[in-house]
Amino acid sequence: MNLSVENLKIFKLAESIKAGEVAGLKSQLKAAPPYRDSSFSKERLANCRNASVLILLFPSKEDVNEIEGVLIERSEYDGVHSKQIGFPGGERDAADVDDIETAVRECKEELGVTVGLDNVLGPLTPLYIPPSNFLVKPYVAWLSKRPLFSIDPKEVHSLLLFPVSDLYEESNWRDYTVNGLVVPGIKFGKHLVWGATAMMLREFIDTFAK
Repeated sequence: MNLSVENLKIFKLAESIKAGEVAGLKSQLKAAPPYRDSSFSKERLANCRNASVLILLFPSKEDVNEIEGVLIERSEYDGVHSKQIGFPGGERDAADVDDIETAVRECKEELGVTVGLDNVLGPLTPLYIPPSNFLVKPYVAWLSKRPLFSIDPKEVHSLLLFPVSDLYEESNWRDYTVNGLVVPGIKFGKHLVWGATAMMLREFIDTFAK
């Protein structure tokens, strides 16, 4: 995959991630709810559940200079993350070779999109999510064209495509009231992204903008 030909921005992003030059926890905390702890004990993390998500990027069909990403609105179920906006992903299975395999497997199951290992640029910073006790590993992936989606309605209620350029605008990152509490986030249309997903988006765009 010749990233330098397909998109110079993606090439630079891949180089930054490969070198470990990601924005890190400090960047994630910019979008953290004010009641969230900034760090957690080793004992707590030792007993967490492991999960991976995929920040899937591809060129926009409408604008040759735009890059898009995809979020999902989860279907309603009896769980902490019911109806929430997030990235495709989920808990690591015993059969998964590693965390990357978890991310691409979940993407295939939820979106019907096959992502090859050579399309995965690398990881951002793992993020602990206290309500579900997940330690989530976010991976960034790039496809040379927008994929055809075939969602699993049991897991995905709807798709949300977003332009990466919207993340650049600091004015788009605002405070919103959720469940009576003020939290930072970003809106795409009527959909508010906050919490762990916003924290991972924040680190992604801060790394992308390097």
